[in-house]
Amino acid sequence: MPPVQFGGLASFCLIFFVLLFALIAVGAFVAIAIAIKKIEQQLEKLINKVDPVIAKATNTLDTVQRITVNVGEKADSILTKGEALTDTMSEKVEQTTTVVQETVTAPLINLSSLITGLSTGLSVWSRAATDGTKKAARAVRSNGATTVTEERVTVTPNGR
Repeated sequence: MPPVQFGGLASFCLIFFVLLFALIAVGAFVAIAIAIKKIEQQLEKLINKVDPVIAKATNTLDTVQRITVNVGEKADSILTKGEALTDTMSEKVEQTTTVVQETVTAPLINLSSLITGLSTGLSVWSRAATDGTKKAARAVRSNGATTVTEERVTVTPNGR
């Protein structure tokens, strides 16, 4: 197929439209370049505003991290001291309880038993003196408890 030949007007129109599209393309590229330059300037302004904020945030984060580590260490120390204090107090309470049981409770129980025995003996003696018979009190100890029982004894004039 032979090459197509255009006439003068057709060639002019073809060249005109090609140049027009080329100018439009160059204009579009120039407009895009200008828009990119404006965006770059805006980004530069934004970066200049954001950089100090990021620096402050980084400093604040570092400070918070140091404080958190310090608080954690102190909390561990307090917890350890609290556990030791609890153990010591628990031992002291147990020791005090043992001492109170041995030095106060046991003697009080013995004293109470003695008072009960004397009271029962005096009661028996006073009744015997009033009704002419005597009751003998007998203490019986079983399972750690002392029980006092009374037995009636008749007294005869000759002791028989």
